[in-house]
Amino acid sequence: MGEVKYRSPFNTLRIEEGYSDVRGKRFKNFRIIKSDAVVIIPFLDKNTIIMERQFRFAVNKKILELPAGSIDKGESRENAVKRELTEETGYYPKRIRFMFKTWNNPALMDYFEYYYVAYDLIKKERSLDENEVITPIKMKLHDAIKNVYKGKIKDTKTMLALLFYDHLIKNKDRVV
Repeated sequence: MGEVKYRSPFNTLRIEEGYSDVRGKRFKNFRIIKSDAVVIIPFLDKNTIIMERQFRFAVNKKILELPAGSIDKGESRENAVKRELTEETGYYPKRIRFMFKTWNNPALMDYFEYYYVAYDLIKKERSLDENEVITPIKMKLHDAIKNVYKGKIKDTKTMLALLFYDHLIKNKDRVV
């Protein structure tokens, strides 16, 4: 498959020889390999969601985003939603609904992000990973969506989830 250049608990960077484009030309390229992930819009009530302020190393900033995380090997997506939400926010969802899935960046990575809505939250104990610094924030859904349009939310997965959900609601599509 290719030469592994770097491996962490979260990602692997692999250089691949012999990548061919649609014209048959051969190139050297790289791929970042990581586990599929879940992204969650957790509802405390009909109008209030839980977001997070989390430090992100690559941009050297605390950013506003939705709870999300990797699916552990052998774990179902549904269990990953429940585990990540509980670990990061201290809320366990009694009910979840799948919305859609996407490739995060198919030019560089081959993993999927699965988007969910979580309801009927029960307060539990938080259990952050050692490298996580997360502050849960309660926010009105309409304020979160306004923050996307105002440019205050710049995280792609969060923007996509909120705008997709908003579109469903405005169009009275009850998929979720």
